[in-house]
Amino acid sequence: MSVTVHRPACSCACSYSDPDSEILLDHERLDAYRVSDQLDVEVVAIGRRVPRGHAWLADQAMRASASASLNLVEAMGRRGADRAHFLRISKGSALEVDAALQRLLRRGACDAASRARARALTVRLVQMLVKLNSVAEGSG
Repeated sequence: MSVTVHRPACSCACSYSDPDSEILLDHERLDAYRVSDQLDVEVVAIGRRVPRGHAWLADQAMRASASASLNLVEAMGRRGADRAHFLRISKGSALEVDAALQRLLRRGACDAASRARARALTVRLVQMLVKLNSVAEGSG
């Protein structure tokens, strides 16, 4: 397995110019990764504010959020059907985040504004994962 290392100004064929700039791995160049990271920040913030009695559901949302991000990263280290498999897992985890947060909202354990921010990030992430998966499967 090979990992491509990029520089921030890289347009790849890797002609970077600043040797002091931060080195980026494949997944760090993806907007989907940045969105998954933002989603995780939002979910953890929600989870920390959840009232007593709902911690189990907040924990589920946080684990699913981490899974969405980590499986996306894992996918970038794979190719073909293997990559598509991990992208599908990532999408499933993102959908699980959405369902868990909806239940927290319905139970009064999450405020509507936080839920709306997380929902927007989830929808965006799922759209990106669908596109990445179609490319990985060769149909995009």
